[in-house]
Amino acid sequence: MPHRAPRFRLPGSARRASLRVLTLIAVVSLAAGPFALTGSAAGALTMNARVLLQGHARAGSWAAVQVDLQNDGPGIRGELRIDGGSQANARFAMAVDLPTSSRQTYVLHVQPPAFARTVKVDLVTGDQVIDSVSVAYLVHDATQLVVGVLAERPQALVSQIKLPANLLGAAAAVIPLTVADLPERAEGWDALDRLVWQDIDSNQLSSLQLDALRRWLAAGGRLIIVGGSAGIGTLSAFPDDLLPYRPAATLDLDPASLISLLGPLPTGASELPAMAGALTHGRALATSGDRAVAAELTYGSGRVTLLGFDPTTRWLAESKSIDALWRAALPARSTDGALLSNDSQLVQAVYQLPSLALPPTSGLLILIAAYIVIIGPINYLVLKRLDRRELAWITMPVLVLTFTAASFGYGSFLHGTDVVVNEVAIVRGAPDATEATADVYFGIFSPTRATYQVEVPQGALLASPISGDPGQGTSTLDIVQGTGPQLPSLVRNLSVGTSSLRIVRAQLPVAGPRMRVTLTLENDILSGTFENASDETLENAAIVLGSAVGVLGDVEPHATVPVRVQIRDNPFGAPLTDQILGPEFDTSSESGVRRSIRSQLINQLTFDPTGPVQGQTLSADQAVILAFGRGEPLEVKLGTGDLRRNANVLYYIPVGLRIHGPVTFSSDLLRPTVVESDAQLFSIERSSLSMGLGAATIAYRPIPFDGAFHVSQVRLSLGTSGNPLPGAGKEIEPLPSIPVPCTDAAHTTPAGCQAPRNDFLPEVEVFDLTGAGTWVRLPRLDAEAGYTLARPSRFVDPTTGQMLVRFINESPEASIGFSFQLALGGDVE
Repeated sequence: MPHRAPRFRLPGSARRASLRVLTLIAVVSLAAGPFALTGSAAGALTMNARVLLQGHARAGSWAAVQVDLQNDGPGIRGELRIDGGSQANARFAMAVDLPTSSRQTYVLHVQPPAFARTVKVDLVTGDQVIDSVSVAYLVHDATQLVVGVLAERPQALVSQIKLPANLLGAAAAVIPLTVADLPERAEGWDALDRLVWQDIDSNQLSSLQLDALRRWLAAGGRLIIVGGSAGIGTLSAFPDDLLPYRPAATLDLDPASLISLLGPLPTGASELPAMAGALTHGRALATSGDRAVAAELTYGSGRVTLLGFDPTTRWLAESKSIDALWRAALPARSTDGALLSNDSQLVQAVYQLPSLALPPTSGLLILIAAYIVIIGPINYLVLKRLDRRELAWITMPVLVLTFTAASFGYGSFLHGTDVVVNEVAIVRGAPDATEATADVYFGIFSPTRATYQVEVPQGALLASPISGDPGQGTSTLDIVQGTGPQLPSLVRNLSVGTSSLRIVRAQLPVAGPRMRVTLTLENDILSGTFENASDETLENAAIVLGSAVGVLGDVEPHATVPVRVQIRDNPFGAPLTDQILGPEFDTSSESGVRRSIRSQLINQLTFDPTGPVQGQTLSADQAVILAFGRGEPLEVKLGTGDLRRNANVLYYIPVGLRIHGPVTFSSDLLRPTVVESDAQLFSIERSSLSMGLGAATIAYRPIPFDGAFHVSQVRLSLGTSGNPLPGAGKEIEPLPSIPVPCTDAAHTTPAGCQAPRNDFLPEVEVFDLTGAGTWVRLPRLDAEAGYTLARPSRFVDPTTGQMLVRFINESPEASIGFSFQLALGGDVE
């Protein structure tokens, strides 16, 4: 019988020590959380992976997966693969080359499944999986605000940032980060909306991370730098164009200087240290003497805010004032089409292809009429004349087959015999610059069923459309990510049906046309010049500020044209598409199809899937250049000779404007921000609000301006219709005191109390900036009536132009819905 080797047993003390070690390892693993670095070892190969940004991702956006590989065995050539799941309809891969005794890091950008918590990273050679590791992540909704905190002690900031839920009830996610969590491509920052920076040395950023930060800001991100204990040296690596002022000293700041930012100062407010310097860009938010201690600047579509004081200062951190500060600095995520959370308009634009259009009705009618006439009377008369009517059983099937072939021939003639690549793109850039970022959607039309090897040599990130591709069905895009001309991005074995279209989405940095513009807003007129400093013609160019449009037409290369736009309230005006392109066009012609595509591109910018009104305004804090081009931002290669290309590119360039002299800030020139609310079911959409019992405080702040705003008139109106603000109306003063609301049904208790309104409108209070600051109640406003506020300088901060308004619903029985219109008139100097 076989010999059984003796079983080796550890001594009792050794077993107990081993158990304690295993227990400690388990506890440490649990404490690391779901987003800790995960890995595996297969023989001489070690593989670790993590999702950057601490594992946070967003549905339909890119997430950067960092994979560390160490190979102590034979050389390996293969690729990393991640399955994007059924929603993404894509598999992402990247080629790897691991020589013996090598250690390499790869970053694979993926769009992880929305309804999962982990993705599996496979290292594959041929069809063999050598090693795998699962990586945890957390997907956020497209409308949810995600705030990153990069700080020496992040928990002190994370615990005090309390932001209101969005209209869909999703609370903001506030997450601590480290410098190592920041991707080196701007696309990997897609999940992040705001970044708070405190006491971290900016010199820790790599050059690629700093470039990614720039591009993220230009695309709409917001960086909030706050003071702390590490000093002004931590900001030395930030270039001057990213800072509204360069801190040069630390001073003791009187808290009264912060009333415009904090509202009423809490009891016990005292001096606090603050970084100060001379304002060089943007506008000051708070000053001490001639130096800025808080300021902001606009960078592309984004913004940088520098608060020189420490928000974790005890008296400030323990007060309600801190909520007002963070809600103003961290506004809700925009849901309009500029952020591309829903790309349905772009998908429709790609399908605007003559080869996919229905045949003209006239051609079909002629073909049907000819069929009826020939197979009927003509066939009969010919056979009768030949006296061979018995041949009808032969001629009729022949005629049927002939007309069937003619119908197919007619369809082929309309669709053409060429493979077509149809590109549409939105390219976002900056004035007087060529660096830009492109969102490109290209469709491949094939007259016959075929499979293509798609190559994009610019290292673009490729994926399926966010809203889906109607021509994709259940098939999966097999994508290989490249790093440049030597390693292009690929879509392997892309199958296209007969007379069908397949769509691929691409995101990449590109070179855009250089444009220069100077704009001044004075007396409610936006004027200046626009120069096309590029070598291509810019078509259908326009300057847009909110819902106001200045049409420039086609601008030839190196030409300069004047700009003049009247700024007025336009709540029920024509959509931007109609103002820029005209209201009607015929899609049966090539020029009509091009105009239809361009209208879809503009609609994408104004498309809000959760909003009640579409297409009327751009949600931007500054003017925007919109212009079209016909260049191809992507060099798509299919490996086929017969290839026809169409391209339509929309250039989106935010530009600053100088505001000077008399101006009225209203409607599109005022930005409402929810500062505080305890009202039930509160919501706000532009000028429309709804709320249950409770109060809501809104900060109305003009678009950015340089200098000081000296208000001379405040006009306001309360109603339910949303009509434009009436002209100057009755002048009103705040009440001497705020009435006490009644607490009983008879409205008699306490004595002298005020009964709640019964017209479904709120009480209105405004914040008086004089002294230490206090709230004052306005007389009850009649619906749709216009009012002028007496002594307006008491209520408008000259540095920011901000006015605080509080709405109060004192009726416990009813929710109310109303509109509020506000206009601030004065001079900017």
